[in-house]
Amino acid sequence: MELKINQIILHLLDPGASEPLLSDRPMDLDADLFDYFTTVLERAFATDEAKNCRFSPDSAFAQEMAHNQDFVDLSRRIAGVIFEQMLQYPAIPAGDLAVVDFTADAVPFYGVLKLNYRPGYTHHTETMGNGRFSSMVPQRTLLPGTPKADEAALIDRANGAVRMIEKKFQLDEKKDFYLSTRVFGCTEALQERAKLKAVCETAVAAVKEAYPEPEELDDVPPFDGGTETAVELMVCNQAVDNTISVEDVRTRMREAYPLAAPKFEQALADTGVREDDRVTVSPARMRRMESRSFKTESGIEIKIPAELCNSDDAVEFIHSATGGLSLLIKDVLV
Repeated sequence: MELKINQIILHLLDPGASEPLLSDRPMDLDADLFDYFTTVLERAFATDEAKNCRFSPDSAFAQEMAHNQDFVDLSRRIAGVIFEQMLQYPAIPAGDLAVVDFTADAVPFYGVLKLNYRPGYTHHTETMGNGRFSSMVPQRTLLPGTPKADEAALIDRANGAVRMIEKKFQLDEKKDFYLSTRVFGCTEALQERAKLKAVCETAVAAVKEAYPEPEELDDVPPFDGGTETAVELMVCNQAVDNTISVEDVRTRMREAYPLAAPKFEQALADTGVREDDRVTVSPARMRRMESRSFKTESGIEIKIPAELCNSDDAVEFIHSATGGLSLLIKDVLV
């Protein structure tokens, strides 16, 4: 994903100050700040903690964004609405709000990044008479040292889709979200993890139904769970920059498992995943799919790259007459 940051404005939202400290112009970006916010945005796109949302028809923010092209004024309005929520609900943590005008693969976005304060300490030095002493003093408004937003909204200005990272806080008599419902007026679609699970499980079920005998498939290794592993790997192999196009999965299903493709497409539609959806796969999930682990009864564990499990030139799975399974590893270098 290619990110281009055009401008960033920073507002300070601390209910202890009774009113927000709003900036009148975007901040100056040096190389370090540019790298910091680029990483924050990349992580917000990549995390599977985010959920996909759409603006409700009566979303006041969507109407405001459609008619207000003044970036500074729009950012101040967002900060003001969030600050009102913080005054009303003390459980919402104080923090700085960075509003970012940027593009992702040439698509225009607004990024609303809430960087909640962390308590900590810093040093303090005093000179008394001929002596000097240093001590530590508490700080309650330290920003995150790790470039990661605690709460965020990535707003696709081209199609109105919103990628939301939010947490529940005590609102009135229960814990609930406030960003999606009270600030932006969004309704939630399937979460990324749920969407990926729906794609994988639907694909696996369709393949197992169409090909009940794994031997019928050329690219499925003959061990328990082989079909499931092969199909999930096929799905995740469609990822580009940790993002999977559902249309790419549908195309690959038609090529690799033609008998399963119609059932897959029909069942996928019932899950709520749309044909034009894009699914984010976390780097951690991608790493888990890169290899397959095998463990013997004696505790010996072998990890093999997933793509080699399908290669007869690298490994061979041998079924014994008693139902056991042996693994032959070829071309071992010692």
